[in-house]
Amino acid sequence: MSVNRSISIILLCAALPLAGCDSSRAPAFQLSEQSLGLSGFAQEKVQGELDAGFGSPAELVVWPELEVDFGQFGGTIGKVGPRPGTIRIGQTETDGLASLSTLGNEKLLSGLKGAAVVVAKASNAAESSDTVAPVETGSGENSGVSDVYRVASYDVDSRLLTVVDGAGQPVQLDVSEGDTVQVLGSALQSGRNLYLRHCMHCHGVSGDGAGPTAQYFKVKPRDYRQGVIKFSSTKAAVPRPSRDDLFRIVKLGVPGTYMPSFMLLPDDEVNLIVEYVRWLAMRGEMERKLNAWLTTSYSQAAVDEASSAEELEAEFKTEWADEAGDRIGQFGNDLKVDWQDADKPESVVNPSVPRTPSSSESIARGKKIFLSKDAKCASCHGETGRGNGPSTEAFNDVPGQPPGTKSDKPGLFDNWGNIVKPRDLTTGVFRGGRRPIDIYRRIHSGIKGTPMQAFGTTLKEEQIWDVVNYVLNIPFEEQKGGH
Repeated sequence: MSVNRSISIILLCAALPLAGCDSSRAPAFQLSEQSLGLSGFAQEKVQGELDAGFGSPAELVVWPELEVDFGQFGGTIGKVGPRPGTIRIGQTETDGLASLSTLGNEKLLSGLKGAAVVVAKASNAAESSDTVAPVETGSGENSGVSDVYRVASYDVDSRLLTVVDGAGQPVQLDVSEGDTVQVLGSALQSGRNLYLRHCMHCHGVSGDGAGPTAQYFKVKPRDYRQGVIKFSSTKAAVPRPSRDDLFRIVKLGVPGTYMPSFMLLPDDEVNLIVEYVRWLAMRGEMERKLNAWLTTSYSQAAVDEASSAEELEAEFKTEWADEAGDRIGQFGNDLKVDWQDADKPESVVNPSVPRTPSSSESIARGKKIFLSKDAKCASCHGETGRGNGPSTEAFNDVPGQPPGTKSDKPGLFDNWGNIVKPRDLTTGVFRGGRRPIDIYRRIHSGIKGTPMQAFGTTLKEEQIWDVVNYVLNIPFEEQKGGH
């Protein structure tokens, strides 16, 4: 990898649900259309960086600087043996290995197989008690690290850990009682296993929304690769969703869409899926950042138009050698900060005033705001809230593009290029949740990736609560023949 990382460890395949590691049908991450539009030499670099930083579905890569709970736990070696490649775990430094015996969850334990095992000598234990000692492993110049192994099995009752080398072969461990042992990546692998079982058919192996069943849907499943989730509790200026937002979506589903509820999944499994989805989103964002840097000068179209393709390739190699390390390091830091910010308490929209009680007066005030020229809610949702406002027939700005960039087709579109019909509020179905606070947050911060704008800076909190009361009352007015 062109950027220095404290650790980058490949996690080997652990019996993927759909196909084995050696199968020609094994899942694989796909490059985006933008990456495929790059010149061959630029595309090769993008693919190389993604492989080195994130790996493949069969061989995931731990990059701890990212804001992901990869799963890390360990302790000291109580005994070596009785068989080659086995370690009996003694005192634990964290609750990780100890808690596995109480979880009794095979899906969580399945993430151990193939996870990385890092051993540090007792003399270096102080350096590695909280974080793993700097080490990289993989291919090429980073291969051959002797103190990184793989989990072959772990018995929770005997606390016996069996390890193998990168090729899956037994090893003669150069370890002693008292050495520190750490296991990395079990949570990410468990999340992958659950994702491939429950989510991949719609959202795709790469998180691109192009799973095998997606072709049958009129509205395509969410493409995570932009890092944009429509229904979040975070402020408009915070681009990413929180873990709680993703947990709620997976657990409750999205009413009125193909996204089902996974209420029957245990919370710990939902949390593992959430971490893997976040990791997929970060992979997609890294790819987008690389493309944003390279597309203008080094696309295949630029090569075709160049007076000398050889000179352009030479220019690219020079620029890559000079800038790639710093740029990729900054990209990774940006990803970390964006996703960290989303989980900060101050990033969540929490009104400072309590909800205004729903009353005829509050509903009337909310309706006046809804129909006003300042809020312009009716321009999309229509005067009766049926989602048939005049904006649905106009040529509008394209979300995610510079202001004034008009679509060549009438209607409203989201960041993924899908036509968007504003919510028909008369149905009483609210995709992001129907709690008053859910609706408040959507009015305050908008719906990310869509034309639904934020009103947190233009409306007072009391006014937003009045609009919430009006919106929740619209279905009942419809039943009465009101409006």
